[in-house]
Amino acid sequence: MIKSHQQPVIHLGSPGEEISRQDLQTIKKRFKQLNQLRAQRIQEFLQPRQRIFLELLPLLFHGNFAMLPGFISSTTPAGISEYKPDIQTINAARQFARNFNYSWAPAHIYSIEGLFLMGSVGSVAFSKTSDMDIWLCHQSDLATSAINELQQKASAIEIWAESLGLEVHFFLMDSRQFRLGQNTPISTESSGQSQHYLLLEEFYRTAIYIAGKSPAWWLVPAHEEGNYTRYIEHLTSNRFIPEHELIDFGGFEAVPAEEFISATLWHLYKALHSPHKSLLKLLLMECYASEYPVTEWLCRDIKKAVFQGTFLITDLDPYFLIYQKVEKYLQKTHSHDRLALARQNFYLKVMGSSDNALDASIRASREQYIQHIAKCWSWPITTIDGLKHIRSWDIQKATAEHAIIVQQLTQCYRMIMGFAREHVKPNQENSDDLKLLGRKLHSVLEKKPGKIEIITTHSEVHSKENALSIVENSPIGNNSGWALYLKYVQTATAKDFEPIQKCRTLIETLCWLVINGLYHKHLLINFSSHSLNMSDPELRSILRQINLFLTQNFIFDAPLDVYQSQKTPLHSMILINMGISDNERLCVMSERSDPLSYGVTRQCFIQTISRVSLSSWSEITTSHENGLDGLFKCLTDIINTHQKPLSLSNVKFVCHTPNRARDIVFRVEVLFSILVKLFSTPQHNLSPRYILPGGTSFYVFQSVNRTLNYKALASEKLLLNELARPQEQFSTLHFDRVVLENTPIPLIYSLNRPQVIQLFYYEYNADISVYIVDEKGALYTQLHSKASACHLLKQYAIFLESIISRALFENFLSLEYYAIEKSPDGIFSSNPVQLNTSSSNQELNLRITGEDTDKGISYTIYCNEKEFSSLDHGNQIFYAAYQHILQFRNANSHYPIHITDIDLPLSAFRIDNPEQLQTIHYLNYKQKIEDKFNV
Repeated sequence: MIKSHQQPVIHLGSPGEEISRQDLQTIKKRFKQLNQLRAQRIQEFLQPRQRIFLELLPLLFHGNFAMLPGFISSTTPAGISEYKPDIQTINAARQFARNFNYSWAPAHIYSIEGLFLMGSVGSVAFSKTSDMDIWLCHQSDLATSAINELQQKASAIEIWAESLGLEVHFFLMDSRQFRLGQNTPISTESSGQSQHYLLLEEFYRTAIYIAGKSPAWWLVPAHEEGNYTRYIEHLTSNRFIPEHELIDFGGFEAVPAEEFISATLWHLYKALHSPHKSLLKLLLMECYASEYPVTEWLCRDIKKAVFQGTFLITDLDPYFLIYQKVEKYLQKTHSHDRLALARQNFYLKVMGSSDNALDASIRASREQYIQHIAKCWSWPITTIDGLKHIRSWDIQKATAEHAIIVQQLTQCYRMIMGFAREHVKPNQENSDDLKLLGRKLHSVLEKKPGKIEIITTHSEVHSKENALSIVENSPIGNNSGWALYLKYVQTATAKDFEPIQKCRTLIETLCWLVINGLYHKHLLINFSSHSLNMSDPELRSILRQINLFLTQNFIFDAPLDVYQSQKTPLHSMILINMGISDNERLCVMSERSDPLSYGVTRQCFIQTISRVSLSSWSEITTSHENGLDGLFKCLTDIINTHQKPLSLSNVKFVCHTPNRARDIVFRVEVLFSILVKLFSTPQHNLSPRYILPGGTSFYVFQSVNRTLNYKALASEKLLLNELARPQEQFSTLHFDRVVLENTPIPLIYSLNRPQVIQLFYYEYNADISVYIVDEKGALYTQLHSKASACHLLKQYAIFLESIISRALFENFLSLEYYAIEKSPDGIFSSNPVQLNTSSSNQELNLRITGEDTDKGISYTIYCNEKEFSSLDHGNQIFYAAYQHILQFRNANSHYPIHITDIDLPLSAFRIDNPEQLQTIHYLNYKQKIEDKFNV
């Protein structure tokens, strides 16, 4: 406690009342005296070699001295108003230059208006780990180039301070711009435009005057705060005090309600990763908001003490003032749990969060200070003894503390949202800073299945566990889960103990213990499960790989600008068959070695998939899936949601399956690389499909509306049906090497091109297989037994050329013909061929036409020149045409009838848009009618 005497009370009247010039100067001297005492406290705290920093600080900005730290050039803006170095400062400068002599010609214009320390530096919360924030206030009319050079000098001085073991941050301030609300954007070091007035209050409460002009706010009595601007104008216009002696950052005449919202969210944001550093300020924001619109600012308490002359006999420590206000507020609201939390945080701020934060002498004096506070505010007797053991926290205590802190953060968040509903117009837009902070808070505080909760106090754990138990719960119905214990526990005895954490899946449990600091290489783990057979080496390997994955890729505190974009997964880790070791089933040997469809029985070795995903919003999520569907679901989700460009470096695959792990990982990595190549980047006017075997089925991957999907097809017949399906746009097909390996279809699709109809034929014994791939990649297949190749291909060619020449296709289509051959070793090849499509008079020209009517399609069939109409024959029109055709054949002739042209409305193909029409529609209809004729 500061011991001194009370000085006379000073009363400054309102405009029109008596105001003494001498009293104004006395107020300035009192504020400077208070600031000098705070600066002296800093110097006493600093190491001897560090004290030169504050001794030299104003001199460094008063001139450009080449032999002193921070020199950039002789033209760097310099000169501090109302500053003259004393002999102690000059002697400090001579430590750098023995012959240093100070000479300065008075100037009419000084580039630097003031230097102020602010923050915890002058308070009882200052420690070895604290940084120094310095406001470097410059003239408003400095050129941009001059400001940049001044920033270079400040950065150079920061580097010099770092060599002394000090962390210093300069903030270049234009008091005029600041007064207009044009301050620095939000960052980890400054609170930004989202809380202009509360930043100003913190400045007036914590600032330590180093050199320069005096803040105009000092001279405005507390009862005139609401009339701040007019009062300053009155003082300067009536020459009670020269305007050039003052620097004006503004007052608190009209603080918007939005400021309390954004400030509370800001401190909530800070508390997410350093709760004990921010909770006291967070509670202060709640106090201020509860008093709105007549807010009792703490800086005003300091001003009152200066005016009343009690500033030397009153504890005006900035952090004590926060604690005092919060204590009164929480006692008034009977919030005993929160009060205990506030006292704990005040204790941690005063005593430091680690043993090396304070020297022994400083620690002893602060212990006395805390004892004094505890006595004055009637803390429970056991409080301080309990707080002394805070550095021996284990994870159990940290987890319990985390729950209390999250409850406090949630309560503050709800409070400030209620405040917003009451005081802010619904249609008023929040600032960008406010939106970013809200997203950040929601991201961290939101709980959902599979998301890993990061303990806000995990960094406070100084006592590491040597042994843990991971136990799978006994299944009750469909409910299962995992529990983590801090002792040796088995499934049978688990109900007798309380776990430190419960999770739905094993991967969630493992991630939780790693990210919250429980994992270390000497950790002993008892693993008890009724469904998994996980060896200790496998468990240790998995934990090691999870730890490495998180260490390399996870950012605990993502910068706020990432919340301007939608949340996006950045990295994923896929663990295959975790804890499954079916040696007997997996050791069968086969030439068909694909782990996705192995051996004659087409066995799939993928049994379970556990995924860890890291997002751009610093979220860790986990999921668990089963079987091949689980793998494909996982891979398609990564393709669809991950940040682009995507590559194998973004995804880590892990497997410990005995004898098969390497093959499984390699196969899945190859598959993922193919999917990335085909689908991670949308291809203009292309819709590729990829087909691979999985178990006894086939899987087809295709993007629809820029979203990758897959479907399972249980047989080769269903696969061919899928290939025959009409496509919205041209679709290239990519086959895994064993898909349809005994057919020429993979070869055919390797030649497929858009806007080209390709006919392939393959003669085998007396049979001919015809394959037609249309302009969008749809496949038509037909087997013709005992057919003449020349006649058959000519019929197909006539039909295709007829519909191309007449149908209203979107683009011009071309035709290509290929003959397929098969080598003795089973390799298919193709050769282009030319077909003669000229017709002779003896050949049948069979054309099907029709039009829509109220009763359906009315058909007209032309057999050469003979016409058959639904008007004449009704439903028997096809039978009538068939009977007519038979008249031209010998009694024993049974060769098939071929349609040469189709001209039907869209309804016949069950489509309603001409853009949907493609050749496969005509081919399928052709076959449907020919099947009727050729029964």
